[in-house]
Amino acid sequence: MSAAVRRSELLRIPSATRRQSGFKRPAALITLILLLAPACDLPEPPKVVTISNVPTFRPSSPEQVQTVEQAMAAIITVCRDDLRLPVVDPLNVHLYKNTASFASYGNAPWIFRSDVAHLAGTADKNKMHINLEKTQHLPWGRAIWVLAHEYGHNLENDLTSVRFHTQWFTEGFAEWVAARVVDALGWQAYELTLRRIRLELARHREFIPALYKLSDNRDWNSFTRKPKGAVTAYNLAAAAVDRLIEKKGIASAIPYFRWGDFELGEFAAGFKSDLENMGPEFTRQRPREFLMRKPDWKIGYRWIYEETVPGRKTALLAQINKEDSVRGRLVFLVKFGDGEELYDKDTLGLIATMKNGKLTTYRDEPNRMFEWPLQAAKEWKNTYRLRDVETKKTDVIDRTMVLASLEEITVPAGRLISAKIEAYENETGRLMAEYWYAPAAKWFVKTINYGGENGFVRVRELRSFKVDS
Repeated sequence: MSAAVRRSELLRIPSATRRQSGFKRPAALITLILLLAPACDLPEPPKVVTISNVPTFRPSSPEQVQTVEQAMAAIITVCRDDLRLPVVDPLNVHLYKNTASFASYGNAPWIFRSDVAHLAGTADKNKMHINLEKTQHLPWGRAIWVLAHEYGHNLENDLTSVRFHTQWFTEGFAEWVAARVVDALGWQAYELTLRRIRLELARHREFIPALYKLSDNRDWNSFTRKPKGAVTAYNLAAAAVDRLIEKKGIASAIPYFRWGDFELGEFAAGFKSDLENMGPEFTRQRPREFLMRKPDWKIGYRWIYEETVPGRKTALLAQINKEDSVRGRLVFLVKFGDGEELYDKDTLGLIATMKNGKLTTYRDEPNRMFEWPLQAAKEWKNTYRLRDVETKKTDVIDRTMVLASLEEITVPAGRLISAKIEAYENETGRLMAEYWYAPAAKWFVKTINYGGENGFVRVRELRSFKVDS
């Protein structure tokens, strides 16, 4: 695979289940020329990988997945052995070099590039179509969510005997399959996936439509193109399917696939009630008043964290080693793991990282995880340019930070009163991270990063700390 796509983009790139027709427009050739005009590369036929009689494969970490065959073997193993779903065999995976190829060979030729450029993949019967331009430079272990989602559509095609489709159910089931696959592999707990879904729905509550408004494919596509629409639609669909399967069992979903034999009105009413009663994380009750001022950091302060990522747990020591300056800005230099992190003294926001004494990343503004003093329901913008010194690549980070609640949280270091902060990507509405700051520890006691380096959730919990009281 060859332009990096952040995990946040990869997870929620809309997909489509294609329904081919024999209709052709007279202007197809002209349209195809218009389609290819903006392309840097000419379209090429896809590489087709046939998946059949796959062996059992349960990789303990994403790094163990090196090929599309291995990725599909892991997906099929979970779907077959854990979820008790049928196997689509043979499965033909079509890999398209770029969007122009995907548009020309993976879809009807009259579909404009602007209509397919947002797609990571589609599925049709026993065929899967993957646009590699959307997953370039990503190992197959990180792209497995997209593959599992599309395989969910293949399963739907296999299970459906009557072509009745409710789009929210179709997409929600595909998301459910993907979430269950990474859960069964031990890469990302299903409860953490649900947690993110519920928090995002809470954040964008005013955008949530009624389920019936997402039943038609045309309405679905229209809604997902609205601001925050893709996140809201896929989350709503996934939460609805989760409720259906949790309440009725997977067996109840199969007849619905086959015949559409489900009382949607009764279900929709019950689901709406569930949304309204998800608890404070959904209803967003205003937290009780509090005030937390910026702590005074000192050389020698230290914290030990336990970090959990797919396939391993490690202990990380963070210690303030000295006060310094970088590009004219006064900083605390914190030894963190095998590298160093530089925190702006005014804000305690991360400004740069170093390794072996050399700068590795730099931010034109601090990563403002805090806005002092911390107060109930406070929100602030966190926007900066992140420069990778080695690759010369610059990313724009644009988030809204939300002080969501005051919580008493239990971590290995003890039970601590903490201010809980959530970080949302402004463009997509995705929840990128959760942070718990405790005055007693003078730093974070827990973090959940939903876009870690391996593409899955990274959790850090404080094991011990040494600061002045």
